[in-house]
Amino acid sequence: MGDELKGQYVRMVVAPNTRKGTIIDTKLEHGHVEFLFQHDPRFDDRTPDFWVFESDIELCQRPSDAEVATINMLAKRGRG
Repeated sequence: MGDELKGQYVRMVVAPNTRKGTIIDTKLEHGHVEFLFQHDPRFDDRTPDFWVFESDIELCQRPSDAEVATINMLAKRGRG
């Protein structure tokens, strides 16, 4: 259960421009599935790996290096 998202590229619903990464593991906790989110290392403002619920993430395409560079630049300017 939930393993179909393992290895998928996703973004966090609350910060879809800067919180993008990969689901690296799943677990069943208290009757619901949780997903281990690993932030894309190309982003300057990264978070350590953390567990999320399916409602916290959505599938997305992996951005190009140029797109990540633009996102990083805008984040530094306070627009990310």
